Amino acid sequence: MTDRPKRARRVQLSTPGSSEKMIQKASESKADHVFLDLEDAVAPPEKEQARKNCIQALNDIDWAAKGK
Repeated sequence: MTDRPKRARRVQLSTPGSSEKMIQKASESKADHVFLDLEDAVAPPEKEQARKNCIQALNDIDWAAKGK
């Protein structure tokens, strides 16, 4: 048995920036940390709109509970 302190498990959720629905659900999830993916999770023709979605989400959604 070890004497290491117990640490809370942290959960990260990757969310494609191309899906407004998934971004909203991610913000309401119990995940500790959400990152909005603009690379691998987004098809090339959707990247411009994904950037707009992420900017809007960062400005309009209350992310205060994430990462605490």
